[in-house]
Amino acid sequence: MVQLSKTEQVVNEMDNYGLDILAPSEVRWTGEGSQTVKKGSTILHSGTEKKKEAGVAIMLSKSASRALTKWTPINERIIVARFTGRQAKLTVVACYAPTNEADDTAKDNFYNTLQAVAKDIPSHDLVCFVGDFNAKVGSDKSYCPEVLGSQGLGEINENGILLVDFALANDLIIGGTQF
Repeated sequence: MVQLSKTEQVVNEMDNYGLDILAPSEVRWTGEGSQTVKKGSTILHSGTEKKKEAGVAIMLSKSASRALTKWTPINERIIVARFTGRQAKLTVVACYAPTNEADDTAKDNFYNTLQAVAKDIPSHDLVCFVGDFNAKVGSDKSYCPEVLGSQGLGEINENGILLVDFALANDLIIGGTQF
């Protein structure tokens, strides 16, 4: 999503599908910031300082922008936004995990940072961790039925184990396996 024209295209598709919040990963924008774009949509982003690599963003419709109360760029792999809704507060954590082939230090740093973020989310908030976890959690629901649904695919990989462990430690489910 490096080019502005691609950003506008994504905003148009958000509008076409009636999406209020979208969390693209690997946006490859440098630095961190917020900008208002077409149709009053807002893009919150967090990337590296100089290199156009990695990067996460949270794209908001005009109505979601009005509900935004706080956002925090953590690093080039994690960004957090909190919203006030009619019934509850919502925290969205957009993530871009290291690939399965990355070294263990990079993966450990990512999940340690993610755990620190999870710990700081108010317990009464609804929470969604979204993005590209570069993980395969497999189709064996019996591995961790508290977290996994019956719709997983393939065999679990190392990143899948890390994701399942994170979800289990934080009383979450992996939504993509549920339906």
